[in-house]
Amino acid sequence: MGQFDKCLLLLVRSDNDIPRACKEAGEFLAFRDARFPTIHEEHYEEFVGIWVDPLVVDSPPELLGRTSAYGHRAFRSRGSFGSSGVWLLCWLDAAHGSTSTDLGALRESLVLALVEQQTLHHFPTTPQFAPIFNSADGWPHICFQTERLRVLFADVIGEPLTWNRTTGVLGRVSEFERAEAGSDAADLN
Repeated sequence: MGQFDKCLLLLVRSDNDIPRACKEAGEFLAFRDARFPTIHEEHYEEFVGIWVDPLVVDSPPELLGRTSAYGHRAFRSRGSFGSSGVWLLCWLDAAHGSTSTDLGALRESLVLALVEQQTLHHFPTTPQFAPIFNSADGWPHICFQTERLRVLFADVIGEPLTWNRTTGVLGRVSEFERAEAGSDAADLN
């Protein structure tokens, strides 16, 4: 398992904009990685989720999370790329300088930081965070990680999505993938 101290977060204006944001951000990432392959190798980053919030897309926070005893925040923005207030792809660093081998813990810390940031301006009525997993992750892993997030952040977590790092495609976990992953898990038991 890799070490994670960098991650990608897609900020989206509304639920209705998620399909467009996924398509355009995926195309951008595929283009970037095809055109500049050494960026991908030198700066390993994991796509961890989509956060739906119209206010954050227009003015994303540079720092997220509680301040530690050392004066650091949990996450620091190191850049972003977007499309006219509809979506914004953000590269985040874990500002504490250490790496984690648990991508689930990274997602949990990020959602907590986003929820804390958001309470300053409004209270949502629909799920705001869609966790994103590697397209090679199996359905049991995706389901377990998503449910773990829902236990911690009951009304905030939406349906999981997958990301194919090679093609840049961001998409919903299809029923076929779920059924296939379920039969693979049954074969192992």
